[in-house]
Amino acid sequence: MSKKQVLLILLLTAALMASGCMGEDGTKLSISGNDTEINISLSEQAEGNRCPVGSQVQVKNPTTGRVLNMTITGTEEFENKTFCKAVIESGSEENTTRFEYMWSQDTNTTVWTKYDEDGKVSLRYVRRK
Repeated sequence: MSKKQVLLILLLTAALMASGCMGEDGTKLSISGNDTEINISLSEQAEGNRCPVGSQVQVKNPTTGRVLNMTITGTEEFENKTFCKAVIESGSEENTTRFEYMWSQDTNTTVWTKYDEDGKVSLRYVRRK
């Protein structure tokens, strides 16, 4: 599975969670094939909760051991607005890359932040529609 396909899956999952299209009882879904395993675990959603803390998406290549994990961690203030926030970790046990992904309620603004090995911001990308 290409990086673009993985990113598309993550973004679609985030959009479904943000729009409230998932059930209130929580959902678990696993898909495997083409040397890729995808596991999605969505937390119970309270009425109107657009950021179900603890929800996760994991994409794993069992052949190479490379894993991409996305976990919704809550909300954060950015430019005087409240954004949903997820932490994304990718790589292997020896080499992991960490990102934060935030999106506004209207999904018109997204923020990607990449961290270096020391935990310092190495890149921040803000996209506005």
